[in-house]
Parts: sequence; structure tokens; C-alpha cells
Amino acid sequence: MVAALVILSVLVYLLSGGTLFTPKVTLYLYIPDATGLASDSPVRVDGIPIGSVDSVGLSGTNDPKRIVKLVLRVPEDRLPSIPANSTAQISVENFIGDRYVDITSGTSPDHLRAGAEIPYQSQTDFVKSLDMTQLEQQLREVDAVLTEIEQGRSPLGQFVRGEKFYTELRQKITDLQRGIHEAVSTSTTIGQVMYSDDLIRKVSQPLVDLDHTLAAIQSGQGAGQYLRDTAAHDALLAQFADIHRTITDLTASDFFQSDQTYKDWNRAVIGLIRSVEDVNSQPMFTTTIVYDNINGAAQELRQTLQDFRQNPKKYLRLAF
Repeated sequence: MVAALVILSVLVYLLSGGTLFTPKVTLYLYIPDATGLASDSPVRVDGIPIGSVDSVGLSGTNDPKRIVKLVLRVPEDRLPSIPANSTAQISVENFIGDRYVDITSGTSPDHLRAGAEIPYQSQTDFVKSLDMTQLEQQLREVDAVLTEIEQGRSPLGQFVRGEKFYTELRQKITDLQRGIHEAVSTSTTIGQVMYSDDLIRKVSQPLVDLDHTLAAIQSGQGAGQYLRDTAAHDALLAQFADIHRTITDLTASDFFQSDQTYKDWNRAVIGLIRSVEDVNSQPMFTTTIVYDNINGAAQELRQTLQDFRQNPKKYLRLAF
């Protein structure tokens, strides 16, 4: 019997949340209606249980917001966690309609004292805050969607009411299945690519050609001679060095470095131009007299030659 009493005591202690022997204090709450509330209804602070309702009764006042008086019992050590400006409201706990006291913590640095009253914060009336016009519009939209589904005018309605959507879906699945079969069949183009080595040869042939080119270069063929034999490379460098030396000597000559050479060269060119201009300015080139004289002499010589060929005795006399 002693063991049974000990076990019972432990169970009661655990079921009470370990607060069986903790000192309790009383808080008060006045509400307009106690529907769904009774003794032992939970009391919670920000959703955490801290106590229960000790009693529910009439307050004896005519204030419509203070008709019912609730006496709350909470552990004394929980009071420091409840700010002094906290408020309480009645919330629904389940679908049956059971309610509980829901205390919302405030921001005050002070906390509630034993025997204090918690201000009641009324909940917003859902029906009053509901926009009936908006609700009616939403109900009409839902009704239109349901009507389209029932009449089969939407894709979902066609799926539910008719066989067109189902047939199209089956056709797409059939086409997909046919495509898969073509991909795995060796008689199609895709299947031949997947199951033959044509694609592999097309991909590997450039790699093989590149490998042969690298092998030829490495063996000293073509451009590889410059990598294998340093003599060709040295000869090419020597040619470049000779060209560079020639250009350096040319740029270092007096013609490019001395202004006097340039002036002498320019003076000689100017003298040559003047000589040509002097020759060109002579009467022989400026008038046609000399040309006419030469032309007349040439004509007389031509006539004399013709006369000589026709009558040479005229010009030849024999002396005996």
C-alpha cells in the first residue's frame, strides 16, 4: 500500500507538470462571455501552458465587457515571465469548441503581481471584418471553375468528363514510346549512330590526324626540323641577324644620319632639274624653226637620192 501511494503521488506530481507543491497565486480576468470555458481550462502565455482556470462566475456588473469573472491560478515563479502590460483573450483550442485563456506578453520591464487583473483584449469579429463583396466574387469564381469542370470546358473537365484529354495523353505517351524504340533500333538513323562506330570514327579521326602530325613534327619532318635540328634554326637566325645588321648599317649611314648629305643630294637633284629646264628652254625645243630646217634638208636629201637612182649619169662623170 505504501508503494502504491508513492507511485500514485509521483504520477500526480508528473501529471501536474511538477507544480503540485509549487505555491500558486491568483490572477483575475473579466470577459463578456464564458462560452466554451470551464474550471481547469488551460491558461497559456504565448502558447506555453502556465496554469488553469480556477473558477468561472458572474462578476455582478452591468458592463457588457465584464459580465464574466475568471479566477486564474498560476505558479508564483511564473509571474516574472508575464510583463505588467500583458493582455489576454479567449482562443479556440479544438474543433469541439473548447477554449482557453491566451495571454500575450507585453513589453513592460515590470511583471504582474499576485491578485492583479489582466486586461481583456477582444478578438476581431470575423464576420464584421470580412469583405462580403470580395467573398461573393471569390465564390462566383470558384463556382465558374467548378462549372467548367462539370461541363468539360477546361482541361481538367475534359479529363474528368470526356476521353479527349485522356486520348491525347495516350497518343503523346505512344509517340514517346515510338521515339524510344527508334533510338534503340539499329534500322533507324538514331539507332545506327548509337550502335555503330561511324560517330566514333568521325570523332576519333581528327584526333588520329593530329597525332600523326605531332609524330611527324617530333621526328623532324616538315616544320619539325626546326625542333629536331638546331642547324636550320641557327641558319635562320643568322639570316635574320644579317638582315638586321644591314638595316642597322643603312640607318647609320651619312645619308640617314647627316643633314649635309641630304642637302647635297637635294642640291644635285635640283641642279639636274635646272639643267633639263635649260635644255628644254633652248630655241631648238621652244620653236619649230630648227625642226623645219632639218625636215627640209631631209626632204632635199631624199629627192637627191631618188634623182641619183633614176639618172646616175647625171652625177657620175668618167675622166679618160
